[in-house]
Amino acid sequence: MAVLLLVVLLLAFPASVAAEQQAPALKGVPQFSADPKWPVLPDGFTWGQVIGIFADSKGHVWTSSRGRISEWDAQGNQVQSWDARGPDGKWNTIHGLFVDHNGFVWTNARESNLTVKFTRTGQVALVIGQFDKTGGSNDTSLMGRPSEIWVDPADNEVFVADGYGNRRVIVFDGATGKYLRHWGAYGKKPEDPPPAPAGSTGASGSSSSTGEQVPAAPPSQLRVPHGIIGSRDGLIYVADRANNRIQVFRQNGEFVREKILRPRCGAQEKATWAPKRPCGNEATFSLGFSPDGPQTYIYSADGGSHVINVIRRSDLEVVSEFGGPGVGVGQLGRPHNLTVDPSGSIYVGEAQGPEVKDPATGKTREAGFRAQKFTFTGVK
Repeated sequence: MAVLLLVVLLLAFPASVAAEQQAPALKGVPQFSADPKWPVLPDGFTWGQVIGIFADSKGHVWTSSRGRISEWDAQGNQVQSWDARGPDGKWNTIHGLFVDHNGFVWTNARESNLTVKFTRTGQVALVIGQFDKTGGSNDTSLMGRPSEIWVDPADNEVFVADGYGNRRVIVFDGATGKYLRHWGAYGKKPEDPPPAPAGSTGASGSSSSTGEQVPAAPPSQLRVPHGIIGSRDGLIYVADRANNRIQVFRQNGEFVREKILRPRCGAQEKATWAPKRPCGNEATFSLGFSPDGPQTYIYSADGGSHVINVIRRSDLEVVSEFGGPGVGVGQLGRPHNLTVDPSGSIYVGEAQGPEVKDPATGKTREAGFRAQKFTFTGVK
């Protein structure tokens, strides 16, 4: 019986997964260095907003920009690129990326209210939701401008941060797309506000307003649940972007804990290129884990202050940050999505940042619109 159990466990958990789980914990705060040579852009290639990025188990990095999904090898060379806007080219805003344990590529056609599963070479394998239809945060068949995706390799459940329009995490079967469950902040039933006025969102989908007041208590509803990732010990971490916080749940939706990374800036704190400290607006966009066995650290993209926060997972305390606003190598303009490769390096997709002065040319240009690699260099 013991031998049979061992065989079952080995089949359920491939050698690579077992090795990850047994990797020793990091004994210090991770350090990073920006790589000016990554990626190697093909002739004629230009970035739009990079609103999806994911490093797969092979160390290849996938990006979403201008409606196309591209695969880059470990050296930063483009392997392939394909149109992700659907069979009729109508799917709008290809947002978020995840390559699952079976090699399928998941993303969202955000403005079309769809979650989509592609083969590795770009064939549509599954569509969840209906084109251009939404039904609110408690509808079980329609999506509401979904953002990011995480797929559990143990049971092939798909967790979606849904997202820009809705206020929930929703879970589906990864093979069939069958609805399984959903929840809002604190694991409770989500409640939607009255519809926002037309034209109230920005180019990268922000729904925040610099004129609103700081809430007296932590908000009872998610507000742009944007990033989502699952840990090896069965927890789901949600980047509640416009509430500046991370909420943690068990996979059944049970609330575990939360952390507000920065208090929200008030009406007097208008959005500017210079980040406001210690407050912030939309302080956590996307999340990734350090790849050591216990996943000691979380990395969080702070798109409002243009930095990457290094967070101790045990208590969600920020222990370090890197980046900072700008257009130079290693500086950031609205870091929107991030991912971590098997070696521990971080890749960041930048959306549309504000106009800034480029020190290299002396001219004004928009920040963002690129992907960067931050190589893991050890701990300190």
